[in-house]
Amino acid sequence: MNFKIRKKEFLDSISNAVRAISSTTPLPALSGIKFEAKENSLVVISSDSNISIRTIIKNTEKDTDILTVNETGEVIIDARYILEIVRKIDSPFINFEIIDGTLVKIYGANSEFKINGMKGSEYPEINFSVSDNAFSIKTEAFFEIVNQTAFACAETDTRPILTGVNFKAKEGILTINATDSYRLASKKVEIDSDLEFSITIPNKHLSLIYHSLANVDDVMIVIDNQKISFVFNNTIVQTRLLDDVFPDTSKLIPLSFTQVLEIKAKELANAIDRTSFIKSDGKNIVKLTITAEEIDITSSNQIGSSYENVKLISFEGDPFEISCSGKYLMDAIKAIGSENITISFSGELRPLIITNKEDNSVVQLISPVRTYK
Repeated sequence: MNFKIRKKEFLDSISNAVRAISSTTPLPALSGIKFEAKENSLVVISSDSNISIRTIIKNTEKDTDILTVNETGEVIIDARYILEIVRKIDSPFINFEIIDGTLVKIYGANSEFKINGMKGSEYPEINFSVSDNAFSIKTEAFFEIVNQTAFACAETDTRPILTGVNFKAKEGILTINATDSYRLASKKVEIDSDLEFSITIPNKHLSLIYHSLANVDDVMIVIDNQKISFVFNNTIVQTRLLDDVFPDTSKLIPLSFTQVLEIKAKELANAIDRTSFIKSDGKNIVKLTITAEEIDITSSNQIGSSYENVKLISFEGDPFEISCSGKYLMDAIKAIGSENITISFSGELRPLIITNKEDNSVVQLISPVRTYK
């Protein structure tokens, strides 16, 4: 095995590959990255058995100076070391050569490293084939989906299905939902596809995919029975899906409201942040007292109390009080991402809804907390 490769493409592929490496894998080969030098390409593979990444590096018609393969072969190298080695070599090109069994020499300019690897045959076989059940989406839209929903996933695996984000497609509409059973983040986007499916992607894998898509304009998403694949720029990132039925969240959103207000998002978020810094048992519950012109925001426990007042833009309905998590409120306001937000209520013990009247594609729902006076 012997090849010469441009450092930028090599480092980019390795930096992406290490995202799928787990420090707790029971299989030694999966702590490394597999390199397969073929006649005209270099294949870089990594996996933790739940999420897998494959990148193919090769020359293009416009750029024939990326890769030169002198001898084919394959080897596995510990991910931690190969990443540091490639980073440290101060040369536009890097040479990679097996010199004795699995002893690999990596060199460029005035630097040379030797590291023991493992035989490529020790790496488990990974099926990177994709089906025809695919649709494309702008990366910017995918980023927006993740930013506006994923934060609402459950952080513990008491109900494993709630640790993922559900993607449901029907009649050209993709509905994305995330919930921890106390709040719900919901997003709708149009897609150019008639596929129908309902799948749930683990949130931690969705975050990895998110960070893998830097400098990518479009991504193709391929749906298979037990996995989903994201295909872009000669790279496939595939992840296993959560194997359970995601709860039907459509009935959680109230259809009618008794109070509706509009308020400046930043002013409300800052006020909640200042008010809810005093936590009790890790919780920051705030009480909202709403009148025709303003919201009084209060928080109190055995440690102390705080108070803020924020003026409303508009209000419809009778004055009332409601209590909820300050953190959940701030998360929802940030996810909406607009200058002004609309908050709709249907009772002191019914969920409140946060929306942007200029963009009805995203809805944030928060369950209230019962407090005792």
